[in-house]
This record gives sequence, C-alpha cells and structure tokens, in this order.
Amino acid sequence: MTSTLSSEAPVFPLVVSRLFPSAQGPRIPGGVWIQGVSLGEVEVAVTLAEELSAQRPDLPLLLTSTTPAGVGLLSRRRPRAWRPFPLDLPFSVRRFFDATAPRLLVLVETELWPAVLGEAKRRGVPVLVVNARLSERSARRYRRAGRLFGGSWGALTRVLARTVEDASRFAEIGVPLSRIAVGGDLKFDRAPAPEPPFAEAVRRLADGRPVLVAGSIAEAELPLVLDVRRRLAANAPGVFLVLAPRQPEAYDAAARRAGADGLIVVRRSRLEQAPAPQRADVLLLDTVGDLAGVYGLGGAALLGGTFAPKGGHNVLEPLRAGTPVVHGPSIGNIRSALEAAEGAVFAADDAHAAADALRPLLTDPAAHARAAEIARDLFARHAGAARTAAHAALALALSGTEAQ
Repeated sequence: MTSTLSSEAPVFPLVVSRLFPSAQGPRIPGGVWIQGVSLGEVEVAVTLAEELSAQRPDLPLLLTSTTPAGVGLLSRRRPRAWRPFPLDLPFSVRRFFDATAPRLLVLVETELWPAVLGEAKRRGVPVLVVNARLSERSARRYRRAGRLFGGSWGALTRVLARTVEDASRFAEIGVPLSRIAVGGDLKFDRAPAPEPPFAEAVRRLADGRPVLVAGSIAEAELPLVLDVRRRLAANAPGVFLVLAPRQPEAYDAAARRAGADGLIVVRRSRLEQAPAPQRADVLLLDTVGDLAGVYGLGGAALLGGTFAPKGGHNVLEPLRAGTPVVHGPSIGNIRSALEAAEGAVFAADDAHAAADALRPLLTDPAAHARAAEIARDLFARHAGAARTAAHAALALALSGTEAQ
C-alpha cells in the first residue's frame, strides 16, 4: 500500500501525540521497543522486527518513528504495533515509558536522544543500537558536545556498527570498546520489494523505451536530472524517466520544471483517478512507499543526494532490485556500500558523464546483465546482519541484562 502526502500523519496531531504520549495504545511489558527516525530507518526496524518474530513469535514488539512519513509507513506495515516516538523531553519520555513498559529499547542507526537514554538507564532498560553508523562529521560534533552527550553513552548496552569505521567512531566519542561490535548492515537483509500495482501502466507509458529511475532526488538536483534525460533522449531509443523527489514539498516544483522542458508528465497519485495518456515522458512519483518497487522496473538508477552535497541516499535499495546505479561525487554516507558494490555502481561528476555512464546500462543488455549480477551477488555475500541483531536483542531482552 502507498501513501500520498495527504495520507501521511498530520504534523500538528503528531507533535501533540509525541509531547503527550497516550496511556492508550500498544503496551509491551517484557517486550522490545524499536525506534527508527524516518522511512529508511523504519524499513530497517521492520526488517529486524520480522526476524525477531520469526525467532520468537511470542515476543511483544512495538515500533516507533519520529517523522510524518515514518509514522505513516509504520501505520501500514505494523498497524497494530506502533506509536509515535516521544519528544525528547523528560516529561514526554517518562510518560511514554510508563505507557509502554519496554524491557529493551533498540535504536536504529544514529539515535542518541539524551532524555530517552537517561530514562532508559534510570529504569534499567538496556539499549541496543543496530545498524549503527556515525560519519566523521557527526563524530566531531559529538566530541565537541561531550558535556551534553557524554553521560548518554553509559546507557548504551550494546552497539552493533555497520562497519569497522563506524565502530571506531563510536569508540572515539566515548562508548566503551567492550560494548561495540561490527554487526553489518541490515539493509542487505531486506527482501526485494514487490512489483508496484501500477507496473503495467509504467510499461505502457514507456512504450518500449528503457526506463531510468531517478530516486531520492533533491530539489537542487532537478536541473541535472532533466539534463541527463535530455541527453539520453537525443539518441534512439530514447528514455522514459521515473522521477522520485526526496521531499514531498518538491513534488510540484518537479512537475513544473519537467513541464517547462516541454515534457509530458504523469503523476503517480493520479494514475487511478483518470486515464493516463498513451505516451508520456516522465512519471512523477509523488507518493511515499513506492520507490523500492519501482527500482525493479528500471534499466538503471540515478541516485539522488549524490549530485548535491547530501552525502548520498540509500544505494542498496536499487541494487536490491538488481538495478545498476550511477551516482555523483557526494558519497560520504554511502562510501562503504559503493566500494562493496564495485561493478554495479558507476561514478559521474556531471550530467554529461552521468548520461555516458547510463547509456550502456539502458541500451546494452550484456552490460546491464553484468552489473545486475554483481548487485545480486552483493546481497548474497553480505546477508546475516538481521540475524545477528536479533540474537543480540533477544539476549538482552530475555536475560534481564541492565544498562550499566
């Protein structure tokens, strides 16, 4: 199921529910609370929850998220076992712990909330960080703010870092080495997303042209994406663009920019509301939750957040679909994944280089097949992080281990 912007959690009621967590709703006495900030972290949280349920079907689980998009996704993926994450204020946090009574708190990636960690430590609730990642920039910031965060590290019972580099940075900011291990990246354990229900509409709109999926595109990257499409469309057989802006507030701007280029744009949110034209140039993915499945329809992907100074967004999502990726120079957040996927990912500095890298992937079946095979092998080689994280969570939740 998919959410449009209008069906995400409304911002004001969400803030109120985070400030005053209700006594009504799911409780998990003796169970596990898993928190992910937004869409990417929620997907990791759901992956872990599924593994925990497979190993211990009787274990109560509660998932939380912070953003409207994350909460909206949880409400669909875990409709009976979710709540909004409390604001990191002592009153809100105490009220949440009182209402839910968790035995273990699992934080996804970089979730270091002082009030939450302090309350967990006060109540003797162990805290596990999974898929733990920490950039050098974030590590410097935490080191500078040592007085504010230093006491929080004592609440971290176990940190399962994605990589050796992440583990080293957690040690640098003051987490004891004895509590840190390399657990791998749970995103390698995500099952391939199913084909979206509008897949046939995409194929009809593409009308035999190869499909390029530009995913998680920042608004500043829109001119480059359209330039790449223009360069690819200049040669037979052309290209059909699926454009997925990173932020919902950029949907309208993306439609206007593409229209100003003389392109026929179809919006995903309107596919079921009115007959689509027989042929179009762009499908605007103006919905939340569709991108992972759409990647599987593409011959190649252009990765957002890499042609603007964002550090790169989720590169494993298109690779999981077997779709080769072309990325820009801003890759600080995804460098290790790109190194592991060498042969399925291709670097480009500008629109000209990106079009040159994409062209063979979209038009040469042999080149595409080689890259897709490398992408599939990547996941076979790196699977197992979800099992490792689940074992760690169960050891803490079922042994009664307390944060030191």
